[in-house]
Amino acid sequence: MTAAQTPAVAARRRNRQRHIAETLFWYVLLLFIAAITILPLAWTLLTSLKGPHDAIFSVPPQLLPQDPTLDNYARVWKQLPVGNFFLNSIVVAIATTTLNVLLTALAAYPFAKMKFRGRDTIFYLLLATFIVPPQLTYIPGFVLARNVFQYYDTLVALVFPNLATVFNIFLLRQAFRGVPNDLIDAAKMDGASELRIWWQILLPVIRPSLATAAIITFVTSWNDFLWPSLMLPTMTNKTLPVGLAALQGMFASDLRATAAGIVMTIIPILILFIILQRQFVRGMTGAVKG
Repeated sequence: MTAAQTPAVAARRRNRQRHIAETLFWYVLLLFIAAITILPLAWTLLTSLKGPHDAIFSVPPQLLPQDPTLDNYARVWKQLPVGNFFLNSIVVAIATTTLNVLLTALAAYPFAKMKFRGRDTIFYLLLATFIVPPQLTYIPGFVLARNVFQYYDTLVALVFPNLATVFNIFLLRQAFRGVPNDLIDAAKMDGASELRIWWQILLPVIRPSLATAAIITFVTSWNDFLWPSLMLPTMTNKTLPVGLAALQGMFASDLRATAAGIVMTIIPILILFIILQRQFVRGMTGAVKG
C-alpha cells in the first residue's frame, strides 16, 4: 500500500465508523420511543389477563400474570351488552367511512382538476373551518338532531354529521393533483365524462390515499366518545367506547375488568392498521409530495 492510499483508506474507515455510530444511535432512539409507546398497551393487555391473586400494583412491579385467565373478559361481556356495542360501532364506522371517502373524493376532484371561478377561494375558506373546534358545533348539532332531523338516539346521528371532513378533502385533493393531466385529457378524447374519469381512472390511481383517508375516518369514528355519548342515551344503542365507559361505575375498583374493556376497544383498530399499514404509509407520503 502506497503512502497516498493510506489517508484515503483511513478516511473511508472513519466514514464507515461514523455511519455505524449514527445508525446505532437512531436505532437506540427509535427503540426507546417504541418502548415508551408500547409499554402502556402491554401493561393494559397483561393486566386484563391477570387473575384475582395477581398483584396489579407492587414493588417491584409484576408485569407477567402468574395465573393468566380470560375471566375478566367474560365478566365484562356478561355485565354489559358488549355484542350490541361491537355491532353498533362496526355499523357506524363502516357506514361513515364508506360515505365519507366517496363524498370527500367527489369534492376533492373539482378542487384539484377542474377550473372554475373562485375555486381556490372556496377551498381555502373550507380549510379555514378546520381550525374551528368541533365541540363548538355540538350544541347546534344537538338541537338539529332532536328538533329538525329527528334522529336523536339512533345510529344515523353518528353517521350524518360526519359525511364529509375537511382533512380528507385536503388529503384527496393533494392526491388528485399528483395525477398527470395527460391521463385525463386522453380519457376526455375518448369521450369519457367527468364522473367516469373520476370513478374508473383517478380513483384506482390514488388508491393508497383512499386507504389512508379510510383508516383515519374509521379510527376517528370508532374512537369517538363525546358526540355519541350525547346522541345515544339508550344502553343497547351505544357504541363500544361509550358503552364501555360504564365500566368505570360497575368495576370502579376492578382494574382487571377495566383493562379488558380497553383491550376490546383497541384490538379491532390494531388489526385494521396492521392489514392496511402499507397503504396508509404510501397514502400519507403521496399527500405530502402532492
